[in-house]
Amino acid sequence: MGLSETLDPPFRLIWNTVVRNVEAMPEPSFEFRPEGLEMRSFREIALHMANVCVTLSENIGKAQWERVTAYPPETTRSKAQVLEALREAGERFRGSLARLTDQEAARVVRTPWGAEMSQGDILAGHVPHMYYHNGQLAIYLRLQGVRPLFLAR
Repeated sequence: MGLSETLDPPFRLIWNTVVRNVEAMPEPSFEFRPEGLEMRSFREIALHMANVCVTLSENIGKAQWERVTAYPPETTRSKAQVLEALREAGERFRGSLARLTDQEAARVVRTPWGAEMSQGDILAGHVPHMYYHNGQLAIYLRLQGVRPLFLAR
């Protein structure tokens, strides 16, 4: 079994959970962020997750990776827009992952954050990255009195 077949099920599991948690947050609370802390808002975290999926998708196969901001926080504001961004970005990531060969997964690239890593290692790290940010979304939901999902099948 290749990397693509290994990563797709856990990615799909966390991605479906993220979408459901974003659906659960009332739109008036989309700009919520804990007071006194310099943190992203709920909406900004969700958009970051979508943009990372697109960054990974668009860079697979390139030697020098670049950041991609497909969903700018300045213009992607409504709950409907954020949900559409999440759904689209998740599908883009899964599509790129499905086309990843083992040879391409082993190739070392330079990332926008300055690391040199194999594409497979970068993509494998994306799943725990999504769990981390879903944890943030869950905390924000609880602070707004909404019960979050841990995993949505």
